[in-house]
Amino acid sequence: MQLAKSANSVIRLGIDIGGGTGTFAALMKIFYNVTMLTTTMNVNAPYNEAVAARGLLPLHVPLQQRLPVFDGTMDLVRCGRAVNRWIPSTVMEFMFYDVDRVLRGGYLWVDRFFSKAVDLEKVYEPMIGKLGYKRVKWAVANKTDPSGLKNGEVYLTAVLQKPVSR
Repeated sequence: MQLAKSANSVIRLGIDIGGGTGTFAALMKIFYNVTMLTTTMNVNAPYNEAVAARGLLPLHVPLQQRLPVFDGTMDLVRCGRAVNRWIPSTVMEFMFYDVDRVLRGGYLWVDRFFSKAVDLEKVYEPMIGKLGYKRVKWAVANKTDPSGLKNGEVYLTAVLQKPVSR
């Protein structure tokens, strides 16, 4: 929110892709009066029902489907932990281009995306770079759990700004 304020832009409406039980959306509503749509799948738990029970807006949308909102209507799109290396690259690229479609300007926040370090460099960084967004933040750190250490995985947290004129 401080980034948007310093850039004289307003964040009123956004989408949290892979938002779990809607905690991010709830915090954005309480502290910043931002309405967030939360996409989630009911995998091993009733996540959509949990989001709705909190008085928030759940969307049952798989990643290979277009987001059910009009073009250029969102100020913020956050891709949470559900968006990671297990998603096929063609689906991931489709998702990023659909995010580009719905953003009117504003920010794409890739939050704790994990992949193998080599894949981040050779696949995902160029894929994200095709969007042509300004890098506000790009931080990479080693994933230190047993799986991360074994597979050479890293986390990426990035905040990218889409120009309003596009």
